[in-house]
Amino acid sequence: MGEISEERGFSAREIGAAVGFVVLAVGIAYTSYYTGIGMSGGAGAGEMTAAVASAPVNGEALYASTCAGCHGAGAVGGIGPSLLGTAAWKPADFQQAVLHGQAPGGRTLAPVMPRFAEAGIGGETATDEQIEAIHSYVQSLP
Repeated sequence: MGEISEERGFSAREIGAAVGFVVLAVGIAYTSYYTGIGMSGGAGAGEMTAAVASAPVNGEALYASTCAGCHGAGAVGGIGPSLLGTAAWKPADFQQAVLHGQAPGGRTLAPVMPRFAEAGIGGETATDEQIEAIHSYVQSLP
């Protein structure tokens, strides 16, 4: 009643097939990875780029996400002062205030006012176009 156990090892052909499969899989993975980098603009990429039209900057949306928390909806004031008076400012004065905290006449704005030249807008460097769009939005308010 004794059972005879017969262990069988892998044949040279089976081992060769497994090694061949692993080499083939690694080769495909390597090629796919580096082809993907080339297509995405990473290391070794060609000069191929996608044409992306830049959307116009929405001053109302920028104001809502960047300014309204302090200056209130409609720029009527809140934690910060009303901005309705800034509608009459020259664009350069508005830009100086937003970017550097300097109001016309050399008045320094409160330290709580972010200096968007340093802080950026939406995690990126503030652009002239964004500041102009915000100013235009404020100017459009009644």
